[in-house]
Amino acid sequence: MCATALAPLDYDNPNGPKVVLDLAKVPAKQQSKKLGTLFVNPGGPGGSSTDFAQWAPSLLGTTVQNRYDVVGVDPRGVGRSSMMVCTNTNPEPPTLPVAFPVTVAESKTVFRAAEYLRSACTNNPGTIVRHMSTADTARDMDLIRQAVGDEKLTYYGISYGTQLGSTYASMFPNRVGRMVVDAVLDPVAWSTGGPSNLPATQPFSTRLRSAKGAHEALTSALRYCDKVGSARCDLAPNARAKWAKLAAAAKAGTLTAGGRTLGYADLISGVLGFLYGSNYNGLDNVLQDLWVENFGQGAKAGNTSIAATLKAKADSIRTAPYRSPLAKATMVSDAFSGVACADTRNPETRQAWWNAGQAQDRQWPGFGSLWTWASAPCAKYPIATKTDSYFGPYGGPTANPILVVGNTYDPATPIHGAQKVASLFPSSRLLTYNGWGHGALGTSCVTKAFDRFYATGALPAKGAVCQMDFGLFDS
Repeated sequence: MCATALAPLDYDNPNGPKVVLDLAKVPAKQQSKKLGTLFVNPGGPGGSSTDFAQWAPSLLGTTVQNRYDVVGVDPRGVGRSSMMVCTNTNPEPPTLPVAFPVTVAESKTVFRAAEYLRSACTNNPGTIVRHMSTADTARDMDLIRQAVGDEKLTYYGISYGTQLGSTYASMFPNRVGRMVVDAVLDPVAWSTGGPSNLPATQPFSTRLRSAKGAHEALTSALRYCDKVGSARCDLAPNARAKWAKLAAAAKAGTLTAGGRTLGYADLISGVLGFLYGSNYNGLDNVLQDLWVENFGQGAKAGNTSIAATLKAKADSIRTAPYRSPLAKATMVSDAFSGVACADTRNPETRQAWWNAGQAQDRQWPGFGSLWTWASAPCAKYPIATKTDSYFGPYGGPTANPILVVGNTYDPATPIHGAQKVASLFPSSRLLTYNGWGHGALGTSCVTKAFDRFYATGALPAKGAVCQMDFGLFDS
């Protein structure tokens, strides 16, 4: 069931111009026993809440399916009715030859590509571009909450959706109902990295330490691979040593996949795509095939599908910002940057991004640069976009406790983000999922906890830990 709603473009001028919000609702199966409305957000920023609403009920437990109307409100800049569009008068968008820069020369190319977006959104922004912060989306969600007649907001958010949840709970603490945040961002690291009056010395995507999560997810999986052996993990034995040799060859420019050179950035970003899943059967196959092609006994032509598989995995966690080239201009749409850059304080120079990526690479090789450069468009992003943003303070008492879920080996939102949010909101409860992947949605133990919480508001026991449903490399 789809609909649209009107909201103030600028909440400082509630009677002024409006923005059209896209909505979707999946009605509760048992309307006579309905408990209310559950709002959902799938992350990104840039993910469609209206799409997510269609299948979220099947993953959030029988209580949600039967007793809640599930509603998705597309964030500003994401939905069809309010898509972010900036226009660049340069008809030739830059190409991005690498997923992230490994050399200084590549960093200049990546920074120029980011400048293409920045200049478009500085000189020719669409109306919505200056009004698409997370705080505005929280205000929109509260507006729809009132429209459906709920006194409190019941909510599920995953990944960036947790930033929306933390923001809503900090802005409207007395309106928090049964709220779950899963795969949690540290909201302070996201916004400022510290008190809001301090200048940001690192990009926000560095401050989040997602690189740490990705590195630990991979290295722990390689240890697990050696532990279970070759019967369950193709890369065993010596999985860690094999990975180190593959990464070194890629960095040296000598690694091949299907007979063609596979660059270091493509290898790292492709592997990260695999790490998002809760099962790594497939990652071990790809890495073992790479190993055999490059370092195995005897001649071997190589599996020509390896590079394509890694590319597909890398593409699954990225969105292409360049769309619809016109005759004398190019429209640019990148909701990730539109929201994230409006929400965050960042340094302004290419050198700052380069230094931050290199520093993290020394701790968490490869993933430091990958995650750092994801936010390159935010350097010198138009300050006008931050007018309605929320930079804290985060946390404090809420009308109802928040259920916070974190994975021990999440490659994008490491568990320290969940621990931080649980510490900021004193009545919240942390549920740890002892496993891999991005988020715990759909796992049986966590789903049972969701079901109880949404039915009664009951929290898991303090220190509760959920285990995986299957082995990491099981088929």
